Amino acid sequence: MSRSVLSLRLPAYLQTKLIQNGYHTVADFDETPLAEDLAQFLTQPEVRSLASAAQAQPSAHSAWSIQQQALTRSYFSTQLGQLDALLGGRGIPLGCITEVIGDAGSGQTELCLRLCLSARLPATQGGLGVNSVYIDTVGSFSYCGAARAAHRLSALPSTLATSLLDSIHVFRVYAAHELMALFCSFDQIASHIAGVGLVVVNTVSWPFLASFASNIARRQALHAELSRMLSQVATKHKVAIVLVSQAKSPFGRSNLLTSSSMDGDVWARVAANRISLQRHSNGFDIALSASTMHPTGEAFVSDL
Repeated sequence: MSRSVLSLRLPAYLQTKLIQNGYHTVADFDETPLAEDLAQFLTQPEVRSLASAAQAQPSAHSAWSIQQQALTRSYFSTQLGQLDALLGGRGIPLGCITEVIGDAGSGQTELCLRLCLSARLPATQGGLGVNSVYIDTVGSFSYCGAARAAHRLSALPSTLATSLLDSIHVFRVYAAHELMALFCSFDQIASHIAGVGLVVVNTVSWPFLASFASNIARRQALHAELSRMLSQVATKHKVAIVLVSQAKSPFGRSNLLTSSSMDGDVWARVAANRISLQRHSNGFDIALSASTMHPTGEAFVSDL
């Protein structure tokens, strides 16, 4: 499976040049006379930069360093006692990916807004005082919904509610290449928005369906590439990344623990935790359906 051009450590303008000229993956370079073809739109220094980036190899980490990273990891409370309990009593871990899976309308957006607001709370209230990046791919973000969530979170004074809302930075993304480009440029985003501790993608499924509706192989290749990029961003910037994925088919409480994503298990392979949701008339069934950290389990919450 070849790496996407967007994953290479290249300036954004150079990635754009390559894509505009039909180079989408590293494998594309092997299908044409490289020097001759690239010389038509790249300078020699740019060709050398491209060759160096394409040949770069992943680095290794010792088991000791991985353990130390886990021991020093930060968490923030979801402000839902039942969900925190499923997550080992500490909440959402930074430096990790958490997948949230459910049917349309099952409460994913409400949970994502709650997490953004909860992460901003001070440490005395279970938060970390961090900013969040909310990547909206389906038009689900609503300021009114976020304001209601801020006031519902607890009996907050209006000044604190305003501060919570001011900590959520929303990006509207429409296509797969825009989503991948955003994570490629996350260094710049993190330098522009100080103190980012949480990144939410709601939803990660839709951009790939919109861009490659009938090309399953292409979707799978880009899913794999994005999962690698997400892991790198989470580790490098010590941020929690929450991915909302669409459930493969409607599920009820009886199979909440075995729910699956329409994207397959690509996100589960890199996620530390998978949270499954199901809405009912009187509340929400919520489950930790997969985890590398905790036992799986289920709970019920009356409100998100």
